[in-house]
Amino acid sequence: MTDDEDDREVIEATDRTGEPAMSHLAPVVLALVEAGNRVSHRNDNFGFIPQPHGWTAYLDEPIDFDLVERRFVLPPSITLDREKDQILDYYSQAYVIGGDGQRRIRAENEAGG
Repeated sequence: MTDDEDDREVIEATDRTGEPAMSHLAPVVLALVEAGNRVSHRNDNFGFIPQPHGWTAYLDEPIDFDLVERRFVLPPSITLDREKDQILDYYSQAYVIGGDGQRRIRAENEAGG
């Protein structure tokens, strides 16, 4: 383990006891917001909204993946998808979609795909 890893917050692969399924990703969203991004849907769930496939937080700007990697140690269940501008946790069905990811999804929906 490097000194940098010692300073990073460890995100557990499981939800926090008694909290919603996306609660372990809340520190990641908060760090992105503190760095200047904005949640698209402000609410008491750190911007996460319930959807049929799980909890999703949408951000107005692209995700700063370098910031996420500098600040956090993520479990193997969480995938950083730079190409699609999203953070995916298939285990708990919690997702963070950046601004570029939102635009891509919108374009795909408009194209019928």
